[in-house]
Amino acid sequence: MAYCEECGKKLTDGVSFCEYCGTLVKQKNQNDMNEYDEIEEPQFELVTEVIPEEEQVRKTQEKPPKRKWIVAVVLTILVIVVGGGGYWWFNHDDKKPVVQSSETNESTSSSMTKESTSISTEQSTQSAFNKQEVSNLADSTVGKLQNKTGVFVSMIDEKNIDYEKSGTAPIRAASIIKLFLMEAFYREVNEGTIRLDEPYVLKDTDKVSGTGVLQNYAEGTELTYEDLIRHMIVDSDNTAGNIVMNILGGPENITKFIYTQGFNDTRIERKFVDSTALAAGKDNYTSAVDVGNLLKKIYQRKAVSPRYDQQMLEILKYNKNHSKLPKEIDSEVNVYNKTGEYTDYGVQNDACIFETNRNAYVVVVLSEDGDESQQVSAMNEFGRQLCELLGKEKGE
Repeated sequence: MAYCEECGKKLTDGVSFCEYCGTLVKQKNQNDMNEYDEIEEPQFELVTEVIPEEEQVRKTQEKPPKRKWIVAVVLTILVIVVGGGGYWWFNHDDKKPVVQSSETNESTSSSMTKESTSISTEQSTQSAFNKQEVSNLADSTVGKLQNKTGVFVSMIDEKNIDYEKSGTAPIRAASIIKLFLMEAFYREVNEGTIRLDEPYVLKDTDKVSGTGVLQNYAEGTELTYEDLIRHMIVDSDNTAGNIVMNILGGPENITKFIYTQGFNDTRIERKFVDSTALAAGKDNYTSAVDVGNLLKKIYQRKAVSPRYDQQMLEILKYNKNHSKLPKEIDSEVNVYNKTGEYTDYGVQNDACIFETNRNAYVVVVLSEDGDESQQVSAMNEFGRQLCELLGKEKGE
């Protein structure tokens, strides 16, 4: 029987470490063992406490050999010393990088993303806009028309980069004037004076001829104010346009509002299909510059509010008449436009926003006292070539 030299406990045959204190058990050869067995066993105090086998195993596992325990202590001390020194150096090094909180990092990342997006957007909008090239193009197309014509072209988001020829000349607006009615209407909605979901009951006395479908609706048909606006723009509905004028207080009141918005070349003197007013020399007038600047404000969400400017853009996108400036352009170009025509006075107008994956720009051509086929053909060619020119990147 063997005993631990460190704690004196009886050892189990064949173990390498003491089950009680973890001391390494010296292994003896057979001769030593026989000699050792003959020696009288030392007398020790009996242990009356019986330790369960599971507890003995647990204690054995918990108590590592002395040599390993010492190494662990030394390593722990080294880690503390090295770690503490490194921490002190890091916090006292003037050249260390600044470590930000996750919230700050997110903010910085967001800021960098916005800056990157802004730069990307700015670069994408910097197309080959050259006033002289645009002027030459206008002169070779719509500029050849032998009648009163106003032209306005402007890159959106590029300051002071635009072209106009006779751009401030008042020209008969025809249905182009409905753009200003739409803006005035949404201004009232934004201020809470009227609501888009307000009902309106159609009367026979509302109906007028010309463009639009409401003239064919039965009396008593219930529409919402939003329905009226959509019909006025998408179908160029004259009946809807006159109802909107009434809601806004009539031509004179609307003209006052238009002036407050800085559109000094625009005035409304009559309702749609009002032959009596026409005979008296009254009509609705605007300029290519006024119309172009209104479209720019809507596209930039600076006309009424971001919410309602977006709604106006969505309505313009569904306009059905693309027979003039947009007719021959690439189908991938988004078009937001409103036309106007009055053949009795040789009026052919078109006002567009062309939006590509590189840029967006406004094109307005107002033409009065002309030949319809010549006017429309010139607009087709001008729109196509302009889209090709302004759709190019710089250097192309």
